Amino acid sequence: MSRRRFFKLLADSVARAAAEFTYEVSKPNKEFIRPPGSLDEDTFVSLCDKCGKCVEACQTGVLDKVKGMNPIVLDTPFMNFENNFCEMCYSCINVCPSGALKKENLQKFKYVARLDKSKCVAFQSVFCQTCYWSCPQMDKAITLIDFTHPEFHEKHCLGCGRCIHACPTTPKSIKLVKVKVDEGS
Repeated sequence: MSRRRFFKLLADSVARAAAEFTYEVSKPNKEFIRPPGSLDEDTFVSLCDKCGKCVEACQTGVLDKVKGMNPIVLDTPFMNFENNFCEMCYSCINVCPSGALKKENLQKFKYVARLDKSKCVAFQSVFCQTCYWSCPQMDKAITLIDFTHPEFHEKHCLGCGRCIHACPTTPKSIKLVKVKVDEGS
C-alpha cells in the first residue's frame, strides 16, 4: 500500500468515525419511513450504501433521498408521501445491492397507518372521507363510524400510504409506523 493510499484510508476512516459520533450524539429528530424490506433504523443506515438504485426503481416515485441532514442519513432513501404512495411492487428490494432491503424482512416488520384524531378535520365537524376513499382496503383497514369519522384497523392495513398521500391536513393527520408483524396483526 502506498503512503498516499494509507493516508487517504486513514482520513476516510476518521471522517466516517466523526460522522458516526455526530449521528449518535445528534440523531435526527425526524423519523423516516424507510422502504419496504428494511429493518430498524440503525441497521438500515449501517447497511445502505446510498447508491440510489431503489429510488430509481420506484414505479410510483414515493421513494426520495434524505436531504440536508447528518451525513450518515444524507442521501438514504425514505418514503415521501407528499410525492405519492407505495404500490408494494418491491422493485426497491429487487435492486438493492447492499442488503439494506430484503424480502425476508417483510415477514418481520410492516408499516401500519395510525390516525391522530386531534389533527383530523373529520373530528372537528368538517366533512372529510378522503382517507377512506383512497384506501385499497376500504371497509377493512379504514371504516367509517356514523359515515363521518374514520376508524383505522391495523390488522388489515397494507402500509401503502395512500391515505397519507390523500390526507388534506397540514401537518398530516395520519402517519405510518413500523411494527413487528405479530403486533400489527
